[in-house]
Amino acid sequence: MKTPIFSVLVVGYNSAKEVRGLLESLRALPSWGDCEVLLAENGTLEIPEMQEIASEFGARLLLLPNPGFGIACNRLARLATGENFLLLNPDLRLVGDILPMLGVRLKELGVGAVGPMLRELDGTEQISWNLPMGLWWEFLEAHGLQTWWRRRMMRKARESDPGGPWRVGIATAACLAIRSTVYREVDGFDEGFFLNSEDIDLCDRIRSTGRVILVDPSIVAIHGNSSIQGRDLGSFVANRLEGKRKYLSRRYRGFRLLVARALWVEMVAIRIVVGEMLFRGNARTRLPGYWRVLMTSLRLLLPS
Repeated sequence: MKTPIFSVLVVGYNSAKEVRGLLESLRALPSWGDCEVLLAENGTLEIPEMQEIASEFGARLLLLPNPGFGIACNRLARLATGENFLLLNPDLRLVGDILPMLGVRLKELGVGAVGPMLRELDGTEQISWNLPMGLWWEFLEAHGLQTWWRRRMMRKARESDPGGPWRVGIATAACLAIRSTVYREVDGFDEGFFLNSEDIDLCDRIRSTGRVILVDPSIVAIHGNSSIQGRDLGSFVANRLEGKRKYLSRRYRGFRLLVARALWVEMVAIRIVVGEMLFRGNARTRLPGYWRVLMTSLRLLLPS
């Protein structure tokens, strides 16, 4: 049996409609025959729908008790047989045959993973990558300057090398191609994460092997606004901040870890103050998540 060029790994959470839209866009590509599709369902509300989708698209389906994004990806990767893995969020849409281009980049010497340029439905470029991060980044994020910095970074990349590809520190796992041997060499996602920051950690570990992460602006995918996050913004914020906290513990040591944790607490506190003072109505739906994680701040300031 022919080895697939790509094993497409998709993790859903009660998002059958989005998964179907993704797979329909994938099936329309000329390279569809080079793929195997593996789905993980972390929710419980749409299992029959996901089973129907798996049957229709010839995909393998795992039903999991919501262990988190990274763990679900790792479970799928154990079953995958492709030369490369392609991680796709359910809200991704492929409008061009990007798989062969991603495959060419992955074959380049020293490349561990490749991400495309992501765009909104209206064509607006998303900031889906970052340079290697350090305490300077933690300071920017704590003080709400991260978007300004990343737009500046993207503009400089465009000016210095319009066609790319660009060597980056991280590329989002919303759409990320990784050589299967590299994924297995670094043991996939760290299963200590539930949701968020696990892709940052994965990219760090890939780069620690001496390989590079690329973003190619000539390769484009559409990344819509997922309905999953909007169902409970408070929980989404709490999970994101918890993921960030765990990432800091893996990224820094000693005094640098204390500084990073202090900036993390400052970030949470600033957002609570701003939210309580300025936000009203639906704009306040994120606040419960910030309050939830603030209660752990004193513990986080202590060394592990």
